[in-house]
Amino acid sequence: MMQELPDRANVELRPDPDGEQTVVLSFPYDRSLVDLVRTIPHRRFDWDTREWSAPATDWAAMKVTEALERYPELRPSVAVAEWLTGVQQRWIGSVSTTRHDGRGWWVLTTLAGPVPEILLDGAVQRDGKLLVPLTMAGAESLRAQRSARLDAGAERCAQIVERGGDPPPARLVWVRGMDGEELRLEVIWDPDIGLAFTQLPGADGTRAVGLDPWLAESLDAFIARHDVAVTGEAVEVFARLLEEHRSAADAVRRSRATAAEPIEEIAAVLGGEPTPFQWAAVRYALSARGTFLADEQGLGKTIEALATLEADGAYPAIVVCPASLKLNWLRELSLWLPHRSAQALAGTRGDAPVQPADVTVVNYDIVAARLSALSAIAPRALVLDESHYCKNAAAKRTQAVQQLSTAVPRDGLVLALTGTPVMNRPPELISQLRILGRLADFGSG
Repeated sequence: MMQELPDRANVELRPDPDGEQTVVLSFPYDRSLVDLVRTIPHRRFDWDTREWSAPATDWAAMKVTEALERYPELRPSVAVAEWLTGVQQRWIGSVSTTRHDGRGWWVLTTLAGPVPEILLDGAVQRDGKLLVPLTMAGAESLRAQRSARLDAGAERCAQIVERGGDPPPARLVWVRGMDGEELRLEVIWDPDIGLAFTQLPGADGTRAVGLDPWLAESLDAFIARHDVAVTGEAVEVFARLLEEHRSAADAVRRSRATAAEPIEEIAAVLGGEPTPFQWAAVRYALSARGTFLADEQGLGKTIEALATLEADGAYPAIVVCPASLKLNWLRELSLWLPHRSAQALAGTRGDAPVQPADVTVVNYDIVAARLSALSAIAPRALVLDESHYCKNAAAKRTQAVQQLSTAVPRDGLVLALTGTPVMNRPPELISQLRILGRLADFGSG
């Protein structure tokens, strides 16, 4: 039981050191009362005076009123009684947003006091809650209610309305955070859009996505479907992502082309006639610069590579292949590029210089030993036949080929020929993409 205190008020109003009004409660220990006092916003306990205090806000007044009703032993001072009476005449509540009848509304949840008349103009009741239209008068009235707690969406609505705007259901903004640059969805008045955004590819259950062109198409469709506004710097950032996505989609389309016109001046010097699908591969490789030529076995990847070298004038060129295929490459070179000089290297004498030739053929097993000499010829192109030989990043030959690829200038050609770029597991692509200079297109390994 609570013990009797001397006949004095134990709920008082006092100024704090900054002159701000605080409510002070002093009472013998009672666990249930202490639990209630702890729900007062920003309350603190003074161990010297054994008193509780909190800023004298309207939200604190609600809790003090509850305490006085539940514990009649507490006696408020006259000033406290007047304060509580004044608070009861004001509206206290929270404000959120919702969609209703195809447009946005503020949702008022009343905790105490009457709703101001101006907010009732045009308001509707739904599921026991008051829906208030998004108007300038409504925004001004909510601002005047010092105890109105607006959530993030309600606050954004108020800011937009105050600037004379028409709040969209949500907006996309650009932010730079701890995880880098992101496009983030800010819900304005339709929370369902926020939930739908978390289901997008790349969102991972959040309301933000990274600046990945792969996501641009689904994000663009989402924006159109939900009438999301793209604002501020997000406009330029998103436009850039869309352009990168369109460019990438065009590259994919060209990589899958099955026919293309011959390049006449190149066709005139070749020792044979490539098929339309082979010309499509040549045209794609010339634009991609670093790429797989991954047609199935027997479809002429060697011809595609040689025609690409000639079309680009990418000499001197180095062809790396299994030892058993070196003679085959020399035969194909003499057939398709009879006007070009070619040689095949053998042996592991690292100090032996590579003699000048348009095309030098070398097997994977000796690249490491001949690396310095091969790099010294300043190749303009590198062709890797059966490139899946470089699937293991830890293998010595893979590391040697990776180093050799760095000798090719950025505008040179690096072509990986294989019908099986992945033999067992997707990570086998990583070292091959690194050699092609394309790993960064995927972020990282």
